[in-house]
Order: sequence, then C-alpha cells, then structure tokens
Amino acid sequence: MAYSVMVWLVNPGHQAHEEEETEWATAGRDEAPGATTGVNIGQAFTRMIYGVYETQEEAERVLDGISSSLQQNSPLRVVASHADRLFLVPARRVHYIVCAEVERPKDRG
Repeated sequence: MAYSVMVWLVNPGHQAHEEEETEWATAGRDEAPGATTGVNIGQAFTRMIYGVYETQEEAERVLDGISSSLQQNSPLRVVASHADRLFLVPARRVHYIVCAEVERPKDRG
C-alpha cells in the first residue's frame, strides 16, 4: 500500500474579478497568455496532492516536515511533478493536511 499526503487550502471565497476572469478564460483560451499551462486562469483550487509515499513512516516524516514549516509560518512548497511546477502556498492558506492509505493500480496483484 502507498500513502497519499494531500493539502487542503482555505477556500478563498468570492474573488473581486472572478466573473470577468472566467469569461475571459473561456472565450479566449487559445489566445490567453499561459493558457496552455492552466495555472493562471480559473478559480483557485482547494486541495493539492503533496505526494505519494511507499511507506507510512516516509509519509509521517513528510508530515513532520510540513508541520515544522507551517509552525515557522514558512510557505509550503508543493511540487506538481506531472507539470514540472513549484507552488509556494502561504502558511495562512493551509487549512489542514491529510494522510491516507491509497491503492494504486500497480498495488493490485
């Protein structure tokens, strides 16, 4: 079994220019700067996968590191490996962290 660590963020609520941004993003998506990455458009997401770990001990070490970082009010560094992106999440935006046992296709015999 593997262990997934997921970061749940504080819901940002209604954003000042949310309607205009959504309209702009959907109407001119092909011409919008950064449109192919999808990082700079649309509503902020409320959860991110921090990582998937082979053992519970490894996941717990990661949780300890996250806890230390947040206690020091340091931004949380989340690497989206599938997109080669690094996100720095302000500590005040982190609502909670979840560690759960997950079953991957390769774990099924």
